[in-house]
Amino acid sequence: MYLIRLALASLANRRFTAWLTVFAIALSVCLLLAVERIRTETRSSFASTISGTDLIVGARSGSINLLLYSVFRLGNATNNIRWTSFEHFAQHPQVQWAVPLSLGDSHHGYRVLGTSEDYFNHYQYSRKKHLALAQGRFFTDQAPFEVVLGAEVANALD
Repeated sequence: MYLIRLALASLANRRFTAWLTVFAIALSVCLLLAVERIRTETRSSFASTISGTDLIVGARSGSINLLLYSVFRLGNATNNIRWTSFEHFAQHPQVQWAVPLSLGDSHHGYRVLGTSEDYFNHYQYSRKKHLALAQGRFFTDQAPFEVVLGAEVANALD
């Protein structure tokens, strides 16, 4: 009993130091939990960004650069592969579907993605959600000079 009273008296004499220690420990635990939460959410978000896709094939470059530009449109465009190379991979017996992406062009500062109508059929994001349009329709391979604009570009360029 004497030791408990002595400990409490010592703690009372060092109130500021004790409070500062408790605050520092609480802050450390909160930061640790926040970093862990951000890490798991980032991993989950990254994994579900392009769902249903097992492989991205591109010209020689860094694999991270190819992934970031083809999926997230971040960074610099990589070189394109030849159309015959795309057809070679698309006709492989283990390939169920293939979508060509031609990257690197821009129009009035907005990035352009050249692709086929298979992009709208197969591209899924965030836990298997398909792309949707606010208005209009997707282009088809029979009309090669049609475009689909994002809402930001459509508003900016009227």
